Parts: sequence; C-alpha cells; structure tokens
Amino acid sequence: MDLGHQGSGREAASRTRTVSQPGPLAQGPPPIRDGVTMYILGLATMGESAAALLKDGMLVAAVEEERFTRVKHEGCFPIRAIAFCLAQAGITLAEVDHVAVYWQPFRVGVRAKALLTTALTHPTAFAGKVSRVFEELSLAGGGQASSSQGSWAELFLVRRLLARHFGPSRAKIHYLDHHRCHMASAFFASPFDEATVMVFDGAGEEAATTLAVGSGTTLRVLKSIPWPHSLGHFYSAITGFLGFTMLDGEYKMMGLAPYGKPEYLPFIRRNLLVTDRPGSYRLNHALLDYHAALRGRFSPALRRIFGDPRQGDEAPFTERHQQLAASAQAAFEEVVFDLASWAFEEGGRRSHLALAGGCGLNCSANGRLLREGPFKQIYVPPAPHDAGCAVGATLLLYHETLGQPRRFTMTHAAYGPAYDDHAIGQTLRAAGLHMQPIADEETLLGKTVEVLTGGGVVGWFQGAMEFGPRALGSRSFLADPRRDRIRDTLNAKIKKRELFRPFAPSVKEEATADYFEVTQPSPFMNLALPVRQDKRAVIPAVTHIDGSARIQTVSRTDQPRYWRLLDRFERATGVPILLNTSFNIQEPIVCTPEQALATFNTSGVDALVIGNYFVERGGGTHKAMYGT
Repeated sequence: MDLGHQGSGREAASRTRTVSQPGPLAQGPPPIRDGVTMYILGLATMGESAAALLKDGMLVAAVEEERFTRVKHEGCFPIRAIAFCLAQAGITLAEVDHVAVYWQPFRVGVRAKALLTTALTHPTAFAGKVSRVFEELSLAGGGQASSSQGSWAELFLVRRLLARHFGPSRAKIHYLDHHRCHMASAFFASPFDEATVMVFDGAGEEAATTLAVGSGTTLRVLKSIPWPHSLGHFYSAITGFLGFTMLDGEYKMMGLAPYGKPEYLPFIRRNLLVTDRPGSYRLNHALLDYHAALRGRFSPALRRIFGDPRQGDEAPFTERHQQLAASAQAAFEEVVFDLASWAFEEGGRRSHLALAGGCGLNCSANGRLLREGPFKQIYVPPAPHDAGCAVGATLLLYHETLGQPRRFTMTHAAYGPAYDDHAIGQTLRAAGLHMQPIADEETLLGKTVEVLTGGGVVGWFQGAMEFGPRALGSRSFLADPRRDRIRDTLNAKIKKRELFRPFAPSVKEEATADYFEVTQPSPFMNLALPVRQDKRAVIPAVTHIDGSARIQTVSRTDQPRYWRLLDRFERATGVPILLNTSFNIQEPIVCTPEQALATFNTSGVDALVIGNYFVERGGGTHKAMYGT
C-alpha cells in the first residue's frame, strides 16, 4: 500500500499535532526570542534510548543511555543521558523550552489492523505478536531499572517521568513522527541544501520505508511502504536464521556475506523479498515471519529451501550459511538500489542522498549506492538508527514546527562526556598508578606510534565520547594496518569475537583517495568502499576478503589530535592509516576513565593513552610513562 504524497490525508493527520509551516533556508545568527536562548531536548526510547540537546539550532550534547547503564541497546527511559545533556549545557530542565519525542504512541491503527489480520489467517503467529505487544505496553520502571526493550507505555508518561527525575518544567512536549525524525537526523544535519532522502528500518508508527526529498527546511514524502513490509525485519530474521542475535548481530551477517556466493538470491527475490514494480517491494510473511523468528521459529517451507537454522553463536559455520548471508545481503542491496533510483527520478533527480534508519548502518549497501547509483555524494549521520532520532527530533521540531532556519551541520560525532587530566589522574591514582601527564604532545604521540609500529595494540581514550555505535577516534583500540596477523590477535585475544569480522581503517582525509576508491569524506564509518588494488597488500589488516573497507576519514579540523597521531604514524611508516575498532569487550563502548582502565586491565592491549597519560603494560604490571 502506498501512503501517498505529502498532501495525503494519512500523513497530514500524523503531523497535525506537531508541524507548522517551515521557514526558508537561511544561514545567519542564532534566533533570538526576546533575548532568551531556546533549548530543545530530544528523546529516543524503546530499544536504543538516547537524549540530545539543541541550543538555538546548534547541537550541544547527544549520548546513548547504554553508555551509562552498560546494557547494550538499552531501552529504558534515558534519565542518565538526559542528565548529561542538561549538565553539559549547564542548565536545569526548567530552562528547556521544548521536549521532542521521537514517536507518536497514539498512532496504533496500522499495527492493530495487521494484528487482527494475523489472528484470522495465522493464529500461531498471532500468539507471538500479542506477547510482543504486552511486552511493549508494560512499564519498564520509569528509568529506574535497565530494560533491553523499553516500553511503549512510558511514552505516554514523559512529563511525569521528567518531573520525577528532574523537577517540574513548563516545556511543551511534542510527539513527532518516527520516520520524519529519521529524515531530519540525516537531511537537516547534512551539508546539503537539497537531497533525495531515504529512511528504512524495522518500522515507524506505520511506515517501514520512506522515500522523500528535502529542500531547505522542508521534507516532502514521495512514497511510504507500510509495516509489516520491512527491510529491517527481513534482514534481522535472516540474521536470526544464521544463529546470530536478532537486533544485535546484523552487522555480523554483513561481515560474513563476502565469504559466500549468493546462490539463494533468485529464490529470495522471487518468493521472499519481491519487487513487483520499481520503487516498491513486499515481504512474504507466510514464508518468513519476523516475530516467529524472534522466538527461533522458522516455517517448514523456509527450512526446505535453506536447511535447518544455525543453532546459536557457538555452532560452526558451513558453506550454506555463507551462501545464505551473501544472498540476503545481495537481495537487500538490490531492493535498496531500486528504491533509491526510483526516489532519485521521482524526486527531481537530486544528486545528493541523505540516508537514515537502522538499515542505514549497512555500510556495504551504502557503498554500492555511492559507487553505482546516481548520487554524487551520500550523507549518513553517525547514528542513523533509533538513537539518532533524539537528534532528529530536535532538528525536526526546530525547523519544521518552529520554522527556524538551518544553522547546523554534523561533521563530527564527539557530543558525549569528556574528562580532563585531573579526573583521569584521580582514576589512575585510585588504581595505584601514580604518574604525571605528558605535557608535550609530540612525546605522547611518539610513544604511541612506537607501540603501534612494534606490533602492539593501543587503547586510545581522548576527548568527548562519540555519539552512535562506531568508535571514531575518541574511544578506540588502534593497531598497525600493515600487519595482517594483528586481525587474528584482536579478534581472538582482545575483542573475543568471530574471526571473519573485518576491521576498519581511519585515514587522514586528504590521503583517502590514494588508498581507497572514494570521492567524498566518510567521517562516520558508514560507507564500505574498495581498497585500491595496489594498496591491498600494504594495509591487509583493514582490507576485507572482498577487497573493501569500512572507511573513516579523519579531518584535521574536527579531530585534531587523532589526525596528528595519523600524521605521526605516516611519518614513521609512510602509511597515513590506522586500524580502528571500538574500545570495548562484549559490552557498550567505554565511557569513563574507570571503564577504560578496567577494560585495559582485562584485555591484552599493550598501552593505554588516556588524555595526556601514557600507561604501558609490561611484565604483568603497568609502567607509568612520565613527561619532562
């Protein structure tokens, strides 16, 4: 079913509580309301909880709740993230003008209709979906307790929960359309004045995919594909079939895909993920049911084609598993490419693409769109998944509802907590490490490069924590990309993860084209692109089996210390690249100095560079490195 153009009754109804006429595109001084600053707090909950704070159109803070609770994909009401955002701005909740919530919980019609249809046609699947509904409607503790799922019901209690934890507030609360928040997180944060806009995820209130165009401060929908026809659900269900944890292990399937041949692609495209006409698709739920897959159940018809599902993370991989991963990835890419091409033509052939939604983390598909599609440049924000809707909600409200001009471009992701040398020193001394910071940065970087060129792994903890799921040089493990064997060391001994999973390169922005087939910056690691043929043997540790790499370009302006480390490494080796993977071991990326030191202690990492402190492992103890 096509939800139609912007003027359709259904879409207009979804916007009546939140949207006024947007203002024209303009770049200029911050808007003044009788000399008072405007603060907008953005909230995302139910699985990827996060908060963000906008001050006069500029992002002040953005952080995911999981970094504080240490529960991956945390879904509880984000009280800790909110507290950080308010503290970062030096304000209380009473000073916030608007609260922008990333979901309209009162829009349940499409899901209720689908649930009734399932009850009549597939009673067994209906039981599973009802169980899921009750989980979502139950309270998750009002932010007091961690919850991996979060609660739909809590969305109705936002004002009460805010008052309980932060005191009374006169802020106006706005419930915003989920996919429009995704669109805003990509387009309004991009450098583009005009763009084709794509959102594809599990689902919003009604839509599973939205194709649109952005111009200035307006977003105009071309087409929406309704839930339950979801690309995210297709990809996640196959992830579950392959024995990975759904809603967490999708990136593992993407990493496994290049090892196989897409033998099942014709079957999938004819019978499972079907395109009847350009710019559309449908999912065969009788063959692959997402909610049944969440409980590990797959139809006999699917088993006859694909064989038995892989039984969990410990089960071995076979050639069949690799073929299925390759086939699912290829089918996903085909559909995404078709949707993007349709939107490009129908939207007036706008050559820039802004892309968001959980499926926007599929860097292989994103890379193909840039290589083979009609777009000159693609922008994917650092958090295209639901956490990014906390930022998107603030931008949507500011531009579309309040009619304010665009002023902000998101060129980096460092909007989380930062710690100075005083705080870091206290942590180290509490752990029995009595040392002084290294005052001279060249000395600090030189010691770091010495460990890296010697084949060691460095824990790199610098500045403000990144927003989004990628480590981008603030909370990273770093290694020498010239050493092929370092991959196995990292996977088996430090990260403790599957050996087939690739590692990403961080590269000085100005040197990117020398090593990779890319024509634009990629600061957020959301594009997988070919490594140049003559460079693959130079940087084997970050070159995947198909010759691609998930690139992070590092700007001297946005990340000066990380850029200078890359530059120092280049002076020592001739290569302006480092292997970069997230600073964590089977948990959320570290946030605090305490977490960084604890992870360092339990890992095989050789050195920890934390602020201006250098801690080196040696002989089972830590050696303090002093500056002069």
